[in-house]
Amino acid sequence: RERDMDILGKRALVTGASGGIGRACALMLARHGARTIVLADIDEKGLVAVAAEIASLGAEALTETVDLSDSASAIAMYARAEERSGGLDIIHNNAGIMGGPPDFPDDNIDRMIATMQINLIAMMIGTKMGVGFMRARSVPGVIINTASTAALGPLPKDPAYAASKRGILAYSESCKPLHAEFGIRVIPLCPAVTDTPIVAKDADWLQPILESIRLLQPEDIAEEVRRIIEDDSLSGEAIVVHNEPLAQ
Repeated sequence: RERDMDILGKRALVTGASGGIGRACALMLARHGARTIVLADIDEKGLVAVAAEIASLGAEALTETVDLSDSASAIAMYARAEERSGGLDIIHNNAGIMGGPPDFPDDNIDRMIATMQINLIAMMIGTKMGVGFMRARSVPGVIINTASTAALGPLPKDPAYAASKRGILAYSESCKPLHAEFGIRVIPLCPAVTDTPIVAKDADWLQPILESIRLLQPEDIAEEVRRIIEDDSLSGEAIVVHNEPLAQ
């Protein structure tokens, strides 16, 4: 069947864009003809490098250096991104951190709070503001929120991360009626273990898992993001990307 939304000519925002899944998704958007991509992250140096890659692919790259653990900064950034881009069609709320190390229950309480602020609260802000922007312009749009398979069950060594990701799931699924009402799709994306800088590969509890699976690559997730954007039937329900087991 024909694609419903074409990335060509669209304006997008990606948070957590300096590396990992965010970088891969931003590059995918540029390769598929996005006109403007706003890259948001706390890592200014990383943003400059990704912006150069985006520009080399022929898209306009706009950078926003922001600490999403600060809600006022997050709100201001989303407002600037809408204005600077000329109107967002695609928003990928992707920025995230883990709750440790150290592992729960020895984890740091400030880190726990930051995990909820960055992973969940900033995503809620970005989704709500994005819906407002798209509704005000009467345009269909897509908002993708990076959750995790950690949202689907307990994560005893990092409950803050699991809670933040399950919150993303609940919030995004609750937005499903926006599709019928305004043509705005909100989709939670749940990647399994992906080879990104936030994965604590030296954590003891993670070793048995890492030894039994093939790690997903950021490019695998970017391809799934492309599929979600282009398929107008997808809205509300979680899209889960599983790891393949390693051959024994």
